[in-house]
Amino acid sequence: MPQTTVQYVLSRSCQLGVTDVFGVPGGFAFPITDAICEDKNLRFIGSCNEINAAYSADGYARVKGLAAISTTYGPGELNALSGIAGAYAEHVPIFHQTAQPSRAMQRDRAIVHHTLGNAEFDLFYDMTAPAVCARTIVSPENCVVETERLIAAALYHRRPVYMAFPMDVANQPVVGDGRPLAGPQSDPTSLESAIKAS
Repeated sequence: MPQTTVQYVLSRSCQLGVTDVFGVPGGFAFPITDAICEDKNLRFIGSCNEINAAYSADGYARVKGLAAISTTYGPGELNALSGIAGAYAEHVPIFHQTAQPSRAMQRDRAIVHHTLGNAEFDLFYDMTAPAVCARTIVSPENCVVETERLIAAALYHRRPVYMAFPMDVANQPVVGDGRPLAGPQSDPTSLESAIKAS
C-alpha cells in the first residue's frame, strides 16, 4: 500500500533523525497529528502553545541537526512564526508542517474557522515567506519532489522550511516517486587551487 503524503514526509524526516515532532493539535491538522501518533518510530510532543513548540524544535535542531513542528492553519502557524523567524536568523533547520482547509473549501471560497473571513486562503502561506528558505503546498503529485527539494534547502541553508497540507491531501496516497537530491559538491580541482593559493 503506498504511503500517504504526510506519511512520506514524516518517514523522510525520520530517516534524517527527526523522531520527535513538537506541536499543538488543531482542527485542520488532525490528519498530521494522527499520522505522527500512529507511527511507531515517531513521538508527538504536545506543547502548551505553538511558540513554545517552535522554540522546543529550535533547541532540538541545535542538538540533532534538524527538527519538526506541526501546527494548524491560521492562528497556530502564526503563533509559531516568531520562533520560526528566530530559527531563520540563527540558521537552525526546522520543518514547519502545517495544515490548511481542504482544497474543496478553498476552491469554493468557503467561510471557515481560522480564516479572516475573506476567502483568501494563501495569506498565511505568504506571511511565512520571509522566515523560511523554501516552502510548498503539498499535493499527491508534488509530494516527493517538493519534500526532497525542501530537505535539500533546509540542510544546505540551515534554515526552516514550510510545508502546508490541505487537510484532504494529508491522507491521500503519494503519486510518483523520486529520490533524495544530491547535495552540493566541491570541485576537487578548484579546491586544490584554493589550498595552494592560501
